[in-house]
This record gives sequence, structure tokens and C-alpha cells, in this order.
Amino acid sequence: EKTLIQLYKGGIFDHIGFGFSRYSTDRKWLVPHFEKMLYDNALLIMAYAQAFEITGNDTYKEIITKTVSYIFRELGDEKGGFYCAQDADSEGVEGKYYVFKPTEIKSILGDSIGDEFNKVFDITERGNFEGNSIPNLISSSDAHHEMGVYIPQIYAYRKSRYALHLDDKILTSWNGLMIAALAVAYGVVQDKEYLKKAEEASGFIKDHLTQENRVFTSYRNGKRTATGFIDDYSFYIF
Repeated sequence: EKTLIQLYKGGIFDHIGFGFSRYSTDRKWLVPHFEKMLYDNALLIMAYAQAFEITGNDTYKEIITKTVSYIFRELGDEKGGFYCAQDADSEGVEGKYYVFKPTEIKSILGDSIGDEFNKVFDITERGNFEGNSIPNLISSSDAHHEMGVYIPQIYAYRKSRYALHLDDKILTSWNGLMIAALAVAYGVVQDKEYLKKAEEASGFIKDHLTQENRVFTSYRNGKRTATGFIDDYSFYIF
């Protein structure tokens, strides 16, 4: 539980757009490699779902909800599958998309609320990453905060600043994990949209990435690979 909570509080979780980056470069989970991968988020959804089922702690439910909403919004294909990843770089600079200056937040929310938001999410003049700030809750005693109501405004602003490259391959193995994660999450959260999306993704694999008893690896722009690997079979079965 300690690990799961600290993972969420750290900058490895995107507190503005949600979802987890692939790994941290420090012991506090503060500075990630900013690339977000489908499989990491699928596996973490399953971990938080188990924690919620065992403990009943609504913080875990909140993290599941946020992470799934990220997947649906940023990595969902209109045909039902899920894309691989979002890159770490914007304009050739790693993490540029994700970091803030305090003045940016205040320009959106005003001085008073902006100052409070900056304080809660550790956005400072000095910064915590190359002179800028990665939003995080590491120093907060609570994983929840009323400042969360302003996150959609910050997200909209961030989206307008820079763009992230999307790796839009649809991998059978990682989609298998995401389908399993959504099924597990549905079992504990009881959001019918999770089950619906899991069924749609399963249908996508069946229609585009299997042929009789063969399973193929990836699909992009209407074309699939000619090969399938053992992880494609095992995670699709899973």
C-alpha cells in the first residue's frame, strides 16, 4: 500500500492528464521518464483494483478511474483497440509538455487560487526538474485535495501549449493486458463502460489480429504484421 500511494503521489503519475509514466529516475517517484506506455498502465490498474478490493480505500478507486479515463481519452482507437504509447518529448525536449512555471498556473486560475494550486502540487520558482516543476503530491499528507477541481482548466491549457507524438500501433499483447485490466476494474468499480470497452477491444483483436488459430502481433493503418509471438498468445488468452 505504501508503494501504491507513493507511486500515485509522485510525478510518475500525471496529476494533470492522468496515467502513469513508464519509470522513475529517483527514489521518490518524482522525476519520470515521461513516456506513457499502455502495458504499464494496464498492469497498474490491476494492482490498484486488487488494493481497492482488499481495503475498500476509495483513493485506489480514484486512481483507477483517473488512469482508465486517460487510456480512453488518449490511447483509444475509434475501432476499439488501444494504442501503444505517448512519447516523452515535445519539440525535442523531454518532459517539456508536462512541466510548469508558477506564473503559468496563476495566469489561468488567478493569483490567489493559483498560489494555492502551486503550493499543493509543488510548482515553485526554483522548480524540481531542470528549472521547471513536475506537479506532484509527495509532500502532501493526503492523496485527495480540493484543488483537483481546477485540473481540467490546467489540462486544457497544457494541451494548447505543445503536442505529444502518439505511437499508434495496436499491439495484441498489450491490448490483452488492457482488456484484462478493464475486466478486473469493472469487477470492483462496476462501471459498465469498462466492460463495454474491454469487449470492443477484444472484438478488435478477433477481427484484425487473429485468423483461425493464429494470433498476430500488431496492427497499424489497416495493416497487420505477419508474425505472432508467445506473449501475443499468452496475454490474449489472459
